[in-house]
Amino acid sequence: MLIRLEDFRKRIEFSLCQQFASEEDVKAFVAKAISTRVGVVCVNPVHVALTARLLEGNPMDISGNVGFPFGTHPTAAKALETAFCVQAGATQIDMVMDIGALKSMKDDHVLEDIKEVVKNASGRIVKVIIEAWVLNEKEKVRASRLVEEAGAQMVKTSTGVRTQYLNLVNPDPRGAILEDIALIRTAISDDMKVKASGGIYGLDDAIAFLRTGADQLGVSKGAELIKEFEERFPDGIEI
Repeated sequence: MLIRLEDFRKRIEFSLCQQFASEEDVKAFVAKAISTRVGVVCVNPVHVALTARLLEGNPMDISGNVGFPFGTHPTAAKALETAFCVQAGATQIDMVMDIGALKSMKDDHVLEDIKEVVKNASGRIVKVIIEAWVLNEKEKVRASRLVEEAGAQMVKTSTGVRTQYLNLVNPDPRGAILEDIALIRTAISDDMKVKASGGIYGLDDAIAFLRTGADQLGVSKGAELIKEFEERFPDGIEI
C-alpha cells in the first residue's frame, strides 16, 4: 500500500495530557497541530471544549481522555467522563482499560467497563489503552480480544505515562514495540485498528510500526516526522 504525505498526516495523533497544562499551553498545542495538519489531537476532558472552539471549521478529530492515566476510575465515572467529552466536542475517545481487573481475570468487568464507554460515546471512535508494557503475552491477547468484543474500534498500546509503579513492574517501559503490534494484530479481526503510542522516536520507527500493522501513531514529535516524510518521500512510500 502506498502511503502519501496527506495519509501520513492523518495517521499522526498529537497529545497534550499533562495535568498542569494551562489554557495558553492548549492554545499553543492546537496552533502547532493546525500548522502541521495532523489527523487527531488528544486532550484531557477539561480541555476538550476549548480545543473544539479553537478547531472550529477544521476537520481534525478531537479525542478526549477517559479514565486517564490509570484506568482505575469506577465504570460509572468513565461513562460520565465520556458523555462530558462528547458534549464538549470530542469526536473520539481514548479510554484506559482497568488493567488490575484484567490481571485478576475479571473479564466480565473489563467488558462492561468498555461497553459503558462505547455506549456513552454515541457512535464515536473508542480507543482502549491496554498498557501492553505491564502485560504478558497471554494478557495482551486477552485484552485485545476483550476490546473488540466490547464494541470499541481500536486497541492502543500504552498511555505513555511513566510512573513509579510502572517502573517497578517493568524497569524498561518502552511504550509501543513492534512485537506488540504484531501480536495484537493476530488477536483481533481486520476490522479493528491498532494505535502505537510511545517509543516512536523517528520516521524510520514510524514507518516500521505502520508496516507491522499500526493504523495510528501517538507521537510527541509529529511536526518533525511530517517534515522528514515530506523531504524523504515526496512521492510517498510503500508499506
